[in-house]
Amino acid sequence: MKRILFLTLFLAACGGGNESSTSSSIDYSQAGEVAQGDMFVTANIGGATNLVPWLAGEASSSEITQHIYESLLKYDKDLNIVGSLADSWDVSNDGKTITFNLRKDVTWHDGEKFDAHDVATTFNALIDPNTRTPYAGDFQMVENFDVLDDDTIRVTYPKAFAPALSSWVGLAILPEHILKLDEDVNETRLKNTAVGTGPYKLEKWDPQGDTVLVANPNYYKPRANLEKIRIRIIPDLDTQFLELKAGKLDSMALKPVQFTRLTSGDTFTKQYAKYAYLGFGYTYLGFNLKNPLFSDKRVRQALSYATPRQQLVDGILMGKGRAITGVFKPETWADNTHLNIHPYDLDKAKALLAEAGWTDSNGDGVLDKDGQPFQFTIITNQGNDQRIKTAEILQQNYGKIGIKITIQVQEWRTFLENTLYPRNFQAFILGWRLSPEPDPYDIWHSSKQGPQEFNVVGFENEEADRLMTEARHTFDQGKRKELLDRFQEILHEEQPTLLLYAPETLIALHKRIKNIHSAPAGISHNFEEWYVPTEQQKYKTDIVP
Repeated sequence: MKRILFLTLFLAACGGGNESSTSSSIDYSQAGEVAQGDMFVTANIGGATNLVPWLAGEASSSEITQHIYESLLKYDKDLNIVGSLADSWDVSNDGKTITFNLRKDVTWHDGEKFDAHDVATTFNALIDPNTRTPYAGDFQMVENFDVLDDDTIRVTYPKAFAPALSSWVGLAILPEHILKLDEDVNETRLKNTAVGTGPYKLEKWDPQGDTVLVANPNYYKPRANLEKIRIRIIPDLDTQFLELKAGKLDSMALKPVQFTRLTSGDTFTKQYAKYAYLGFGYTYLGFNLKNPLFSDKRVRQALSYATPRQQLVDGILMGKGRAITGVFKPETWADNTHLNIHPYDLDKAKALLAEAGWTDSNGDGVLDKDGQPFQFTIITNQGNDQRIKTAEILQQNYGKIGIKITIQVQEWRTFLENTLYPRNFQAFILGWRLSPEPDPYDIWHSSKQGPQEFNVVGFENEEADRLMTEARHTFDQGKRKELLDRFQEILHEEQPTLLLYAPETLIALHKRIKNIHSAPAGISHNFEEWYVPTEQQKYKTDIVP
């Protein structure tokens, strides 16, 4: 259940390169021949907090660094685990030991050779208890980490660990020769100057503005065809859409209304193709469970019954998504299909609140208890209209049961640094983007409430902790599903967050970009193989030898 760190399309776009041709005179329906050059320009609503993937906990950072850094393993287009920096690997019969054989032809962007010591230094930095990272848990499960030689490492677990291989998909390897120079890994120079082994190198990064990546000429695999990626920060999706229609973006994640109603004209369809598929993400309302308002599960259940999920799907998503009950992607093996979504039932909500002691004692229309009115603030981030509109609909409906809601919208970095990380909230609306590996431990285990860890709502349940831990050490998928099903039943009963909907991923992509193939991993699984025929290239970019 970790956030997906493999390639996604949601990059951000910025400067560099000159536009060289007008789109009106080009027939983009022609496939043309594979060529190198041109630049991919897209947008993001917020800037990256830093450039070390496992020190950052938000998508804005990983959407840049996924092109720069690599892991030992990765997911292919069908979500199978395949080699990346590891050429091959062997798992012992008892499942406790993995031996990785590393590639011998990899160099860092600065020319230094990659080897096993880079992996060891990264591993040791990550599991250091002083390192402020939400990703250490899986790697703290390792009992022994051994460098057998420059090209071979061996990791041993005290007992079989089901997500072991998938955990190595998510660990971006950093260069030892730079990391070892830093006194404090939390303040490593790599936070601002990324040096990786991946298909793209960092040319420019401005946390509040432009980011530019350029194809790595010394990549051990075939060089990426698109010479540059330009990443702009445009905090508003409507502004992004105007930039897209003006030809200043090559791709963006569309809002449902944009996808369904505003992209059908001849001018748009001549230049852009659209893609829609259910991704690995969901949107939810999170509570601060340390706040007395939300300590009683009957209150959280009442809010669930007062939440019109299908109205959210039909109105905000325009049907491009679905209401959900579980924390795993619908239609995957781990999803508990026996759970029923709470129906929209205001009478049931009022009855539960009354049981919990909330009544309108003074007739002002707002529930109160012990002299305190039931009112709280929902915080969400600027630039995401779906979340803001979701908050507005919740505000209206919760008002019908006597709960007064205030909505606060914050700039993305402010939201992360001043609100989410220090747990300075009553409730918030956010989304998770998940890994294909159904391991909820990092998000829901009671031990994961530290600074910048992912259990930000403060959920604590002994049975849930036991189920998550046992599932991690169960290889039999049937037994593992039983454990995860029961875990989801507990979440459904406790409602520590209100799971709202899983939106479809709605993408617009310029038609000059070729070799696009839909797959379970999304359309950008083969990003390095995308190309623009020479005659359709839009930007002048010098190929760096």
